[in-house]
Amino acid sequence: MATIAECARHLEMNEKNIRIMINKGIIDKKQNGKYDIDEVRAAYIHHIREVAASRMTSEGLDLANERARLAKEQADAKEMQNEVERGELVYIKDVASQLERQLYRVRSKLLVIPTKVAPECNAVETVPEVQDIIERAVLEALDELGREDEEDAGGAA
Repeated sequence: MATIAECARHLEMNEKNIRIMINKGIIDKKQNGKYDIDEVRAAYIHHIREVAASRMTSEGLDLANERARLAKEQADAKEMQNEVERGELVYIKDVASQLERQLYRVRSKLLVIPTKVAPECNAVETVPEVQDIIERAVLEALDELGREDEEDAGGAA
C-alpha cells in the first residue's frame, strides 16, 4: 500500500494532481489513506485513454454523451419547429393573448346587457317576461360573439 505522495512520485506528478483525481472520482478514495499503486496507475491510464479518445475531457465531461445530448436537443427543436409550421403546436403566449382578447369581448358584451334590457324589463309585468327579455339579450350577445369569431377566423386564414 502506498500514500498519496508515493503514488504521485510513481506517476511522476505532484500530490495536488493526485488529490484532484481523487476528488473527481478518477481514483477511488481510500478511507485509510493507503492506495494500491497498481490500481492508481490503472485508473490514471484509463482516464488518460478516455481523454485521448475524446470521450472525456480533463474536467470529466463525457464528450460522446454531450454530443448525443446536443444532437437530441437539436432534433427536438427541429421537431417542434415542424409541428408549429403544421399548426400542431402553438406558442402559449399567442394562445393566452387570443384568449384574453376573447374574454374582454365577452365581458364587454355581457356588461351592455343590463343597460340594453332595463327599459324593456321595466315595461313588462311578469317575471317570465323579464326572463325572456334577458335570455334573448344574452343569446343575441352570444350570436354576435360567434359571428365576430367567424369573421376573425376568415380574416386570419
